[in-house]
Amino acid sequence: MSDALSLLRLLQCSDSAFPSGAFAFSSGLETLVNEGRVQGADDMARLLEAQVIPRWLEFDRPFLRRAFHAEGPEALLDIDTTCHLQNTVERLATASRRIGRSLLTVHARVGTPGAEAYRNHLRAAALPHATGYEPVVQGMIGAGLRLSLAQAEAGALNTVVTGMTSAAVRLGRLGALDAQSVLAGIAAAMAEGLAGTAPAQPGAFAPLIEIAAQRRMAGQISLFAT
Repeated sequence: MSDALSLLRLLQCSDSAFPSGAFAFSSGLETLVNEGRVQGADDMARLLEAQVIPRWLEFDRPFLRRAFHAEGPEALLDIDTTCHLQNTVERLATASRRIGRSLLTVHARVGTPGAEAYRNHLRAAALPHATGYEPVVQGMIGAGLRLSLAQAEAGALNTVVTGMTSAAVRLGRLGALDAQSVLAGIAAAMAEGLAGTAPAQPGAFAPLIEIAAQRRMAGQISLFAT
């Protein structure tokens, strides 16, 4: 695949209009906003740099890389079930599965190589509550689109970060221009993280967003599912 075509497919998959279902989740941000812990652009930038980006680099990234190099649906399923076993934050795990399965459905519909085969394999495995995790699907899709590993990683991290800033805009804590300023300001931290060595074993410690996602009360009126 040409560099230009790879870039165009990457931009398509990273576009906020791409129907991944991620708009329904805030990864604990709504709770932090409601409690006054995130009130503006500075708070948002600190949250992304100290919690969101490190968690993706340390947990999601290794699974994406494994899936990118996986050979066939059975190998992907093994990676997926391992991701499930290591996802200890139930609400973030549920969000990851729902986003991943939405991505898989869309890519199967548009003919991304490997997507239909893996979707059928998951259906046959009948493990809807333990498979379809976002980083696994993203790695498989990146390989199917013949992106480079670096492109697949950058696109996935960008999707997470822009999803958080978009949620902050909808929660009224950032204006549209503020969100773009935050994204511009943390780009260097994202690039530095991506340039670093990925951990051999996934593991994350992002207590602020993890506890916030779990603490959301089931009965409260909320804009987001997490």
